[in-house]
Formats: sequence, C-alpha cells, structure tokens
Amino acid sequence: MFENFISSAADQISLLRIADIIDIILVAVMIYFVLKFIRDSHTVRLLKGVLIIILLVQVVYLMNLHVTSYILSSCAQIGVIALVVIFQPELRRVLDQIGKTRISSWFISASGEQLKTLEMIDQVAEASADMSKTKTGALIVIEQNSDVDSLISGGVAIDSSVSAALLKNIFVPNTPLHDGAVIIRDNRIALAACVLPLSHNPNITSDLGTRHRAGLGISEESGVVVVIVSEETGIISVAHKGVLYRGLNEDSLKSTLSELMGIVPDEKKPRSIRNILDRKER
Repeated sequence: MFENFISSAADQISLLRIADIIDIILVAVMIYFVLKFIRDSHTVRLLKGVLIIILLVQVVYLMNLHVTSYILSSCAQIGVIALVVIFQPELRRVLDQIGKTRISSWFISASGEQLKTLEMIDQVAEASADMSKTKTGALIVIEQNSDVDSLISGGVAIDSSVSAALLKNIFVPNTPLHDGAVIIRDNRIALAACVLPLSHNPNITSDLGTRHRAGLGISEESGVVVVIVSEETGIISVAHKGVLYRGLNEDSLKSTLSELMGIVPDEKKPRSIRNILDRKER
C-alpha cells in the first residue's frame, strides 16, 4: 500500500507544470502574509469568534432549522461589511505598507539603509542616556515598515533628521512639544507631541505611569519599537509587541534597538534586559 502511495505521488508530481509550481508558491506566500497579518494585528480572538459563528451556521443548516438558519445567514451578510469596518485600521496599514514598498529594494542591498538606521539608533541612545541622567521624561516611537497615523492623535509635523540634540530639546519640560511622543519614520523625526493609545494589559505593574502604558499600548497595536525614559526614576525602557524591557543603559539600548529592528542576531541580545510582564520576574 505504501509503495502504491509513493508511485501515485510520483505520477502526480511528474504531471506538474511550471505554472502549477508558481501557483503553489504564490498561494504559500499569500497564506504566510495572511498569518503574519493576523499575528501582527492581534486579531486572533476576533477570528476565533468569526470561525465559531461560521461553524454555528453550518450546524444549524445541517439540522434543518430554517428560521434560525435564515437569521444567521442574514447576519452573516451584514457581518462581511462589519469585518471590513473592524479591520479598517489593519487593512489601511497593510495597503500603506504595500504602497511604500520599493521594487528596487528587492534587488539592491539594504546595507546603506541599515547604516542610516544604525546612525539613528546611536542618536536615540545618546539622547535617552542624557535624558536619563537628568530624569527628563521621553517617549520615542520608531516605526518599522508601517505608519501609526491611524493609531495616534494630535502631533506637530517636524520632518527633520534624527539628532540627540533635537530630541533632548523636544522633551525639555514646559516647552510646547515636550508632552507627548515623537514619531521616527524612515529614520527621520516625522512628528512630535503625539497622543498614543494606552495599554489595557492587566498584568502591568502599578508603578508604571501613563508614559509606559502609552508606549506599551502603541506597541501592542503595531510592530513599532518604543523608547521610554521615566521622568520619576530616569530608567530607560523599550516596548515592543506588548513586551517591556527595562533597566537599559546607552550601550544595551543600542544593542536592543538593533536586535528588535533586525540588524543584529538574537544571540547578541543584552543580558540586562528583562520582561517586567513576566510573572517570574516580578
């Protein structure tokens, strides 16, 4: 029986055309991006609910419950529109990312762009270290291949290169731009004084204030990396995908940002980083 299976499989493979192979590859790529979209947009629970409703509709249909089946089918038609509305921010970010993709980057080495990113990281780390010494609160959002315009409110356009001096001036207390977050986009300071969504994670320790909750909140909704300098303690933290890393200095901040942004391998992640949301660490 096993030999028959092998023989049958070999016959099917021999019938494959080049077009069929390309078709399979395209479908695999689409499935990958759909799964990546679900993971990055934190919509797993919502999709579970949708799958339960679809399963319920099928059960009702098989049991010949005509009235219930009609009601659920009507709701399902409205639900398609509702899903588009619910996923509007995520769909907008996906389309925006596709629109920002440069075809030339598929063929040209990204080493030049990485050098710019490393320079930006150096400036952010230097500014954060200086602000940590003076206990100047700061909130810096670094975008990664997607923008956060749909998640933030307010903001003043800056459009300037990233420098430690400019970042420190922005967060000087009692100045027009100090209250809010700085958005770094394409290795440039795009916006300042932005209001971010707050995290509702119940596991966040009570000693963290609004600045940390805002940093965690925006990192839960998108793939950004957020640098936070505490105004009370001067502690430097990094938020990424709902995880907060604390107790960083200038050097460990550089290596952490490089690792989270895909510039250095995971094994170079500094030992001083700890996840305060991990119950074992509390």
